[in-house]
Amino acid sequence: MNKNNFDFLRFAFALMVVLAHFSTLTKSLNTISLFDDIDSYIPVCGFFIISGFLIAKSYSRSKSITDYFKKRANRLLPAYFVIIMSTALLFVFISSLSFSAYYSNKGFYQYLASNLTFLNFLHPSLPGVFEKNPVDAVNGSLWTIKVEVGFYIIIPVLFFLINKFKKPIIFLSILYVLVLIQNFFLAKYLIPKNFGLYFTLSHQLPTLLTYFIAGILLHFYFDYIFKRKGILALIALPVFAFEYINHYQYLLPVALGLLLFYFAYSPRFRLFNHFGKYGDFSYGIYIYHFPIIQLFVYCGLFNINHDKWLSFLILITLIASAAISSWNYIEKGFLKARVKLEKGNS
Repeated sequence: MNKNNFDFLRFAFALMVVLAHFSTLTKSLNTISLFDDIDSYIPVCGFFIISGFLIAKSYSRSKSITDYFKKRANRLLPAYFVIIMSTALLFVFISSLSFSAYYSNKGFYQYLASNLTFLNFLHPSLPGVFEKNPVDAVNGSLWTIKVEVGFYIIIPVLFFLINKFKKPIIFLSILYVLVLIQNFFLAKYLIPKNFGLYFTLSHQLPTLLTYFIAGILLHFYFDYIFKRKGILALIALPVFAFEYINHYQYLLPVALGLLLFYFAYSPRFRLFNHFGKYGDFSYGIYIYHFPIIQLFVYCGLFNINHDKWLSFLILITLIASAAISSWNYIEKGFLKARVKLEKGNS
């Protein structure tokens, strides 16, 4: 049961997000239209479900809350801080401002402050950077990280309440329904009056908590779902299709979770079991791709007088190289250090 396809799923979701963002950031340049119909929202929600499952599992196996938070910090923070600091410090070379004006601009420090505290939406741009791009945000992918961090923080509370209720499904179902009610009123009263505020709040916790809850349910009822994964996937497929086509999100998180579980553990897809044996590159792909695409757009590499497919292949190669380097020289080192520390203390 330890063999699964979650490494492949996360890689596939990261690639889908890359292609969707590529389309968004280059669409006005009349470049490759092949990726225009890729929806980045579903893979992001898939990430949240997988995270709910794996993080719940991680927390249940942690020796203490401190141990749990150290593991989460070692996995998330090193590469995250690298991408924030490297873009902030190096993008001075492409800014329309001089060195002194760039580093003395309050926007530079606002960018650092908001992004280092996971509040990326407060200041997504750097002074004089990507001003002529269709989108001037440096890294529009990072909005999900604050949601992930929020989930890391509240999961000890969720586990405490789950234990109080004895049966996880009771508490998680109540919480799931409460989130749906909140989302319903959020949409009903904010969309007509202030869509911008609605859009911001709809990309935060607790609005997205239903996807994490779906993942937590997979953890608590693993044995039950594992034995019935085939029939549950057959039930979930039409539910997912109906809600996705009609833009509903009532049962979609649960249905998507069951479909991902089936793919992850079905013997039919066992060829993907060892996909991550050379490393987990999905996180690096996810957090590095956006500024790299923006750089290509800034340099005019998708203008009409360039070979757009050659530029695209170079782009994908650079994103992959950044992710592989990040895993081998940043992320893996912190994870290994953590493992060695645990062995030394045992």
